[in-house]
Amino acid sequence: MRNIIKITIAFALLLTIGCSKEFLDPVPQTSLSDLTVFDTKDRVVAQVNGMYDAMKASNYLGGRFYVYNDIRADNFIPKSTNGVTNYQTWNHTVIGSTNEVQNLWTAIYNSINTINIFSTGLDAAWTGNKLTGKITQAEYDQYKSEALTLRALCYFHLLQLYAKPYVNGAGDNPGVPLRLIAEKTSENSDLARSTVAQVYAQILIDLNAAEPLAVLTHGSAPLNTTRVHRNTVIALKTKVYLHMGNWPAVNTESAKIVSASAPFTAATGVALALSPTYAAIWAAPYQSAESILSLPMTATDNPGSQNSLPYYYYTTPSESYYLNTAPGAAYASMDATDVRKSGLLTALVGTVNCFFLSKWQDAVSHTNSAPIIRYAEVLLNRSEALVRAGNAVTQGAVDLLNAVRVRSFATGGYTLASFATTADFYTAVIQERNFEFLGEGMRNMDLMRLNMTIPGKNGGSMGNISPATNSSVTYIWPIPANEMTFNKLMTEN
Repeated sequence: MRNIIKITIAFALLLTIGCSKEFLDPVPQTSLSDLTVFDTKDRVVAQVNGMYDAMKASNYLGGRFYVYNDIRADNFIPKSTNGVTNYQTWNHTVIGSTNEVQNLWTAIYNSINTINIFSTGLDAAWTGNKLTGKITQAEYDQYKSEALTLRALCYFHLLQLYAKPYVNGAGDNPGVPLRLIAEKTSENSDLARSTVAQVYAQILIDLNAAEPLAVLTHGSAPLNTTRVHRNTVIALKTKVYLHMGNWPAVNTESAKIVSASAPFTAATGVALALSPTYAAIWAAPYQSAESILSLPMTATDNPGSQNSLPYYYYTTPSESYYLNTAPGAAYASMDATDVRKSGLLTALVGTVNCFFLSKWQDAVSHTNSAPIIRYAEVLLNRSEALVRAGNAVTQGAVDLLNAVRVRSFATGGYTLASFATTADFYTAVIQERNFEFLGEGMRNMDLMRLNMTIPGKNGGSMGNISPATNSSVTYIWPIPANEMTFNKLMTEN
């Protein structure tokens, strides 16, 4: 926590100094931000942008969080055994001192503290009438909604690797420490873990509070795809409830932004819809109606070479990951005519005879946006939840599944007769998610939310990896060694 606080304060100061040249006066550094960052609207907006920028950290949503959640499962094989590029995550040998275990935790809590510092300062400035004439009530509400939503997302992501899934014990297992106040010293380093259920409850408190505050639309594609709006909050709630196994709640939330019949769209707020083609989702500038929230990257603002998504999944880097073609993995299971397999989004490199994921192709400047949630996920969330809630396969659920599937696999549409049992449907929808979100950090999370075994894999010279069952010590990550050292109330997994 001490390291997180130092990083957060330094980050806040950099944001402030970058906005103005007025900081030549001898003001104590730790109080510099508090004195000036709410002086103008531009400085407030700079802090809003700073929350997103903190989450773009190389060890978090700049790329690595997605990679961890994909390579733990069975769809990818590493080209090297370099620990720097997450070989220990791939072969399930991480310990508390492993870089990724410590760095992800630090990066997410740094984001949380950045958000808390901004949110606390915003509230104090607003109630103290220091923002009168600088921002409107609507702007204050929007900034507050963004802070709440992003904090909820951070805690959701922490749970995916450092805690057992909600379904395992109905949330009674240890979760993570809930840090909800701005920390500017290390005096509050000691904080016990809340349960998984308590963390999910806080996530929903934040999202439910954010929903009515958020704008319906920002009025432009660049902002609608990179800044939180009301439909962003609702979409994230479908994801959270799905991971809690609260199927009726998934259906209630998704009904707000999914029309009753195809073509499925959001009737209010930002006009969310599936992209006409799968390829269009990944075409610059990454602002299709399907992109609900993503993090933009530029040549001068990106996570760097060994962190970005194109580095890990494209053909060029010597330490990237290629697609596992063994039976059972996504690549082998997709039909040859499915455009997600047929060459549109994979590339064959003849010299090594391997297939690579090429959703993100800019392995030089790393300008590909990092996706957080797409409309396709909301449709599949609703499809699965309709069947699980009613314990019956319905035409509506099949139509939602087909909307995503047929876009890429024109002859692969299902009918009601395709499913003899609900179990058959669950297998199909989980498999479709595996195909659709390959490389987007979904696979490990889907397996764990259902308490399923993480499959083993044959990596040839990279090693054979045994399956990780829900009772295995490797099913979740250990608590970072630094946290165990500085937080006297922390307990190990």
